[in-house]
Amino acid sequence: MSSRSARPAAAGPGRGHPVWQARRVRLLVITDGVPPEHRGGVASSVLVEVDELVRRGHDVTLLVRRHDRDAPLVEHRVVEGGGGYRLLRHPAPARGSRAYYAHPATTLLQVPGWLRSLDARARFDAVYVHSTFHAAAAVRAGLGPRTVLRFHAPSSLEVRLDAAGGKYPLARAASGVVADLTRRAELVAVNGTARTLATSWYVRRLLQQVHPAARARVDVVPLAVDLGRFAPGPGDRAAFGLTGGPVLVTVRRLVRRMGLENLLDAFPAVLAEHPAAQLVIGGTGYLGPELRARAERLGIPVLFPGFVAEADLPQLYRSADLFVLPTLEMEGFGIVTVEAFASGLPVVATPVGANPEVAGSLDPRTIAASTAPADLAAAVLRGLELRSDLAGRARAHVEERFSPGVVVARVEAALAEVAGR
Repeated sequence: MSSRSARPAAAGPGRGHPVWQARRVRLLVITDGVPPEHRGGVASSVLVEVDELVRRGHDVTLLVRRHDRDAPLVEHRVVEGGGGYRLLRHPAPARGSRAYYAHPATTLLQVPGWLRSLDARARFDAVYVHSTFHAAAAVRAGLGPRTVLRFHAPSSLEVRLDAAGGKYPLARAASGVVADLTRRAELVAVNGTARTLATSWYVRRLLQQVHPAARARVDVVPLAVDLGRFAPGPGDRAAFGLTGGPVLVTVRRLVRRMGLENLLDAFPAVLAEHPAAQLVIGGTGYLGPELRARAERLGIPVLFPGFVAEADLPQLYRSADLFVLPTLEMEGFGIVTVEAFASGLPVVATPVGANPEVAGSLDPRTIAASTAPADLAAAVLRGLELRSDLAGRARAHVEERFSPGVVVARVEAALAEVAGR
């Protein structure tokens, strides 16, 4: 793989590739799913980039997998600030059906033909893919030389880690086969597309480790956050049942590698210094019952609101004093970190994955010495001491590094290159 790209970062939100600013281009963006059907940080970040590309005057078509039977196959979405784009959903096994988890195979078998047909009609200048299996399908369709792959994390490694953590108790043996198939699809995607954009230096290094035979050029471009949606402002603690303070919050999938057991074990030390402190752990996952039992056993005040709707996330961030990211393994980027910063909320994190380069980019003192509960507690207490200073700098930090304009200008440059412009 290539060394660090020599291409300079964009200087501001209004700067893009000069040729692209002069001419409207036809762009196909592909991802596995977007809100409201598909939730999660990656799904939301894709829409942030799509909206910015539309605002910059590009002709965008977004293709996703159809998750729900009643979702329309064609939809037109309007972008605030002007313009809009077509959202196309390709048929796939519906959520809740027995065949749902076979969607990687159906994507590889069926989507290449649809892509060839779609491209024959639209004649796209460039393709921008955020999903491993869709990227492999684009390669099979012959679109690889015009395709930029957005690499969020090695999905093959995620499958193995989640299986080891207990996510697939009834299918653990099969998870190894799935991980191997995913790894093969990743290698096809990375080697067959023209450019790869990793979300962090950590993800770039991980890609090199998981796929040492990969020949692709890999540059690093972070994710962007919606600065209008996530912004500082007054919170409403009562809406979340919060009565004390300071309030610590985390929003994660409730799985083993997120380190939530360590966060619970660290909280008594925080309570010793701040007796009225409260902890909110938002999210769903197989570890939920175990975490609730652990909190009850420790006798600590923890709220488990379950899934936090996208519409409620900004208010939750504004109602908190500190966001905690206690990850144990493989934090590819941590979009919640940037969402929190944009909301004026400081973040404390473990020294895992991309946390030092993303969460620690505001202030390295917010990174814990290790993942151990004692070190995590010490970092939380330090974060609370630094809170006023960190909160005052967080928003400007995001505007400088993670705004849609800054990030998409760098994505545009890669797309312009593969489009030959």
